[in-house]
Amino acid sequence: MRPGRTSSPTQTLTRRALGTRLAGAAAVSGFGQGAAASGAANLMPVMDPDLRDAALRGLALAGYRGDPVTAAAANAALARLAEADPEAGLLGRIYQMLDVRPAAYWPEDVPAAAAADLAILHTAIRACQPVAFGYTDLDGNKTTRTVLPLALVHPPQGVKLLAWCAERQDFRQFFVRSMQDPTPQAGDFSGDRMALLEGLLDKYTGRA
Repeated sequence: MRPGRTSSPTQTLTRRALGTRLAGAAAVSGFGQGAAASGAANLMPVMDPDLRDAALRGLALAGYRGDPVTAAAANAALARLAEADPEAGLLGRIYQMLDVRPAAYWPEDVPAAAAADLAILHTAIRACQPVAFGYTDLDGNKTTRTVLPLALVHPPQGVKLLAWCAERQDFRQFFVRSMQDPTPQAGDFSGDRMALLEGLLDKYTGRA
């Protein structure tokens, strides 16, 4: 696997090393607590999180509107935004790959994600807070997961959570409709969020 990058361009971090780093942080200060203070010096004012996220999703979907001029302008805007707000740049690329696609066939009887569960996940993503939940996969297997939630995406099959899974020590996608009782856990992985987003992007672009 090619290594993912941490927020420092001079360091590298494989997915296995990332798991070791997160596990070490858990042993010292509780699951999901990374070096939040290390990024404090790099903080910069940003727009309202909901407004920023809505703008990123709109720009990411420009390529599906059948207008190459609009698509090129949106890509240029995302590139400029990435220079000022690297996290937004990563999210924009993730949304371009995994968020809503043009309508495709999917059985109409598939249940929608519960609004209360989505609210919990949105809040946990923003707070960089671990979440535990029961999960039933497409084969009916039931497991219990504790994850670091990174983003929600909206493919035609239903809303999915993108997360680092403690049980699998890797990135995973979870249908929100298949979760049972998502519950925020103690911890703060804000210091690891950029490395996690970079690792997630590397996985889905085939670079890891």
